[in-house]
Amino acid sequence: MNIGIIGLGLIGGSIGLRLRKSNFGDKFIGTDLNQENASYAVKLGIIDEIIPLQDLIMQSSVIVLSIPVDGIKKILPIILNRIHSDTVILDTGSTKYDICNRVSSHPKRSRFVATHPIAGVENSGPISAHSDLFYQKNCIICDYEMSDPEAIFIAKKIYSIMEMRMIYMNSKVHDLYIAYISHLPHVVSFSLARTVLKKFKNEEKIFNNMMGSGLDSTTRLAKSNPETWLPIFISNRDNMIQAINFYIDHLKIFRNHLINNEFNKINQYMKKANDIKDKKYV
Repeated sequence: MNIGIIGLGLIGGSIGLRLRKSNFGDKFIGTDLNQENASYAVKLGIIDEIIPLQDLIMQSSVIVLSIPVDGIKKILPIILNRIHSDTVILDTGSTKYDICNRVSSHPKRSRFVATHPIAGVENSGPISAHSDLFYQKNCIICDYEMSDPEAIFIAKKIYSIMEMRMIYMNSKVHDLYIAYISHLPHVVSFSLARTVLKKFKNEEKIFNNMMGSGLDSTTRLAKSNPETWLPIFISNRDNMIQAINFYIDHLKIFRNHLINNEFNKINQYMKKANDIKDKKYV
């Protein structure tokens, strides 16, 4: 069985490392528009060789599509046009509805399994990939009823090897929830980083001397790759606007409590926010 990986960055690279470590697949082949990523992927043992996309499609039993979501949306119909009848395609995009909707009427739609392994970090590229990236994390499988049972079986096998928990969800619902849980934190981090950098743009020494762990941890996601995140924000635009507006409403509540010297209300506000610590995250 040949495993083809399109997109050899953090996610695609980590999938390759884990599957290879588990001896799932006989040969690993890949392609990436970024030649540096492609070269590193071979050097790091993520794949055996780089081959042209057209050859990868024809030679792979399983294709892992791990590129930015706009690229997935564009290339998925082309791949479906060319695959063998028993090939399975997985994508790892952070938004799902646009992708699923794009191929909903394709005659080979059933060979595609829409998945979202939730396991990213702020660093990118194959050099940041590691085989345990997905350990005990959640993987969302969307619109599973549109996929062949055998294709679902292969997808579940792959994510079980990576020791992920499988969750099944409608793609439209997925995009709404993920806007708040994953995409909004990135917006907050990007915006906070821009706020602080602009405020202290002429006082770099003071900024560096006073920067503590609070700002460092809160702006960690601001280091994320814009080439990955801009397509996500575009794809999930309507849900993002809703999430940002809701967040702004809560910022205004906090600000108004300060303006009105309502310190007891701020205390209660923070105590309610402390409930987040009781949520189960990994």
